[in-house]
Amino acid sequence: MNLGAVAAIVGMGDAYANADDIKDPLQLAAEATYKAIADAGIRKTDIQSLFTGRSPWADRRPQWNNIFASHIQLPLTLSTELTMHGAGINVMFGLAVQNIAAGMADYVLCLQSDATALFIDTVAVGAATDADPQFEYPFGPIIPALYGQVARRYMHEYDLSEEDFADVAVAQQEWGRRHPHAAKARFGAIDRADVLASPYVATPLRRWMCSTWGGGTAGAFIVTSVENARQADKPLYIRGFGSCATHEYLSERMGIHQMPFAADFGALPNLTHSGVREAARQAYAMAGMTASDMDMVQMSANFSHMALLLLEDLGFAEKGRAIELYRQGRLTPGGDLPCDTNGGWLSFGQPGISCDMDTMVEGARQLRGEALGLQVPGRPKTAILQGAGGMMACNGVTILSTEAA
Repeated sequence: MNLGAVAAIVGMGDAYANADDIKDPLQLAAEATYKAIADAGIRKTDIQSLFTGRSPWADRRPQWNNIFASHIQLPLTLSTELTMHGAGINVMFGLAVQNIAAGMADYVLCLQSDATALFIDTVAVGAATDADPQFEYPFGPIIPALYGQVARRYMHEYDLSEEDFADVAVAQQEWGRRHPHAAKARFGAIDRADVLASPYVATPLRRWMCSTWGGGTAGAFIVTSVENARQADKPLYIRGFGSCATHEYLSERMGIHQMPFAADFGALPNLTHSGVREAARQAYAMAGMTASDMDMVQMSANFSHMALLLLEDLGFAEKGRAIELYRQGRLTPGGDLPCDTNGGWLSFGQPGISCDMDTMVEGARQLRGEALGLQVPGRPKTAILQGAGGMMACNGVTILSTEAA
């Protein structure tokens, strides 16, 4: 069975919160879900399966998927949290396709919400979630310090500079400053000098090279069969998907000397290649497409250097050469390869575990011609959406298209 010709998104909804309009994760999720149901033109009781990512940081009760289903009084035949760190939010779309292909559901709800900074002390969260409790956390790292190790190695291997990382931040802000819910929109346009004048958080990463916390967000999608999607107004077809998990903690990444995957991970061990390579390989193969077929890219780049690394692992540049895409202006407004069009994690921010859902929402809105920020001209037809979780640990890739296979 060609799973790239099985299912489509027929309804979507999103919701937002900030310090002046506080909503908790359940409120955000319910608002987005009811919008998605109305958009799909179905009844709530038509949904048989629910997939969420792991519980929101702002509501860390286990089995949050069941808590939400009970909250909106939605009996289900299948419901689960997909806990591949944050990447599970992207991976859940592939699970929805398989659920539909197996005849287990006619309509599947894919959902995530969070509002971390509105409810908990984000500084206290720190690296406790993503640092090895025995070998890393006792040294008191912050998350930028862990990613800073990757940045330093990437600079060493490919002769890149802080100026290059600054250019990534400038490009992200060009999109983000035009989005009404972007955390950094209020700062307006920036240039390289602004980035390099910002203080170090963890060398070589300066403040503008790091993502920030956002407000609160939620995204909900209704997935159904291609047959059912024929009645939809603006269906988005799930043409391919893939996933890959390589480790849990960053220090363990350096203990990997071979990968049981077809993708090329370079000479091992290293910190400059990620499981995105394998996830993307699977998605492209399923869709019968390559990177050159993509009109748009939405990624989970939480630091400047990660944007470069991810673009390379998604197949848009050779390793160490993604900076050329920024230098040529291809990724900024007006370029031929729009990337992170809501500002990405660097400028839109990370509201918590829902940050991977924000990427999905932005990709879907752009494909439907309904962007809240700057709409890509000509309404793109294809998009590759990448989600990450953990310390470069887990990865999901989904390819959406306005056209069926």
